[in-house]
Amino acid sequence: MKASECSIQQPWRISPGLILMIGTGMLVSSWGYAADKTSDSSLQDQLIQKIAERDQVIADLQRRVQLLEQRATAPEANRPAVASSPAATLAKSPENQAQVQKAPVKTQQASAAPGSFEIDEDAAQRALERTLVQTGALLLPFGQAEIQPFATYTRREDDTPFLTRSPIGVITANQRIRRDEIDAGANVLVGLPFESQLEVRVPGRFINTDATFSAPGLFPSNTKASTATFGDVSVGLAKTLMHETDWLPDVIGRITWDSATGSIQDNNILTGIGFNDFIGSLTFLKRQDPLAFTGKVAYKTSLKAEGIEPGDQVEFAISTILAASPQTSLSIGLQQAFLQETKLNNIKIPGSDGVVSAFTAGASSTIGRNLFFSVLGGVGLTEESPDYFLNVTIPIRFDVPRSKI
Repeated sequence: MKASECSIQQPWRISPGLILMIGTGMLVSSWGYAADKTSDSSLQDQLIQKIAERDQVIADLQRRVQLLEQRATAPEANRPAVASSPAATLAKSPENQAQVQKAPVKTQQASAAPGSFEIDEDAAQRALERTLVQTGALLLPFGQAEIQPFATYTRREDDTPFLTRSPIGVITANQRIRRDEIDAGANVLVGLPFESQLEVRVPGRFINTDATFSAPGLFPSNTKASTATFGDVSVGLAKTLMHETDWLPDVIGRITWDSATGSIQDNNILTGIGFNDFIGSLTFLKRQDPLAFTGKVAYKTSLKAEGIEPGDQVEFAISTILAASPQTSLSIGLQQAFLQETKLNNIKIPGSDGVVSAFTAGASSTIGRNLFFSVLGGVGLTEESPDYFLNVTIPIRFDVPRSKI
C-alpha cells in the first residue's frame, strides 16, 4: 500500500461505546428531572393541607368568640347554664363557695383607708331602721311586732311671785314648786297588712311635788305631796300614705285616741292626764343614708272633763338621725307645741296658753338579735317647758304568725 493511499482520511464515525454513554446520560437526566418534579408536587399538596387546617382553626375560634359575646350580652334569665363548665363545677364545691363568700369581705377591708372604718351597710340599716320604727317614722312589716318598755323622768321647777296680805300689810310672796314626774309603761306595735300598724300605749304615772312658800318677814313653809296613778291608755292606727320618690319623702298618717283612764287630780296634785284626747298627725321621712331626716305635724283636741277643757295643741317636730356605726345611731331634734288657753267652766284661764319647746338628743344601739336600747334626753327652751327630761326605751321585736293577726 502506498503512502498516498494511506493519507486519505476515513469518514467520521461514532463509536457504539460513545453512543451508549450518551444514551445512558440522557436517561439518567430524565429520571432525575421526573424525581424532582414529583417532590415539588408533594410539597405543594402538604402546604395546601396545612393552610386548610389553619383556616379550620380560625373558623372554630371565630365561632367560639361569637358564642361568648352572645352569652355576655344576653339577659340574665336567658343565659345558658354554666354549671357544666369546669369553672362552674369548681365554684359549686363547698370550699370554693366559702372562698367566694369571704372574698368581698377581704376586698372591703383592703380598701379601707388609714383612719377610716368600713360600715356593714346591712347592720347600719338595721340600727337606723329600728330607730325610725321607734320614733314612728317607719312602720313594722306585716307579721312582726314590738313591745317597748319605757320610762321617762321629767323635772320641772317653777317660781311664781304673787301678792298676799300679812300683819304688816300687802307684801310680795313667792311660791317655788319642784315637780318630779315618772311615766313608765309599754308601747305595743303590731305590723298589719296594707302597710299599716296598730299602736297601743299603757302607761302609769308617779308624781312628787315640793312647794315652798316664802315672803319677807315670814318663816318659809314647805309642803310635799306625791301620787301614783294609772295613766291614759291610748290606741292608734298608722298607715303609710306615700313612699319616697325623687325629692318627695315617705308620708305616714296616724290617728290616736288617748283615753281618760287616768285621774285628773289625786292627793291635791293635778296630774295633767285624765282627758279624752284625739290626735291626728302626719310623719315625713327622707333618707340620705347613712342620714335620715324626719318631720312631724300633729293636731290635738281634748274633751271637757270635771269642768276643765284643755286648749287645743298644734305640734311640730323635726329630727336628724345618723347611723354612726353598724349597731348604733345618733339623733338630734326639736320638739315644739303651741297651746291654746285652758277653759274652766267655759271661762278661759289667763296665762294658760304658751309654747312648749325642747331640744333633744339621743342614741340607740342593738344589744341582741331582737333587742334594742334607746335613750333620748331633752332640755326645755321656754318657761312653759320642763327643765329637762330623759327617756329610756328597750324595744323587743318578735315575729307573729299571720294567722293570729
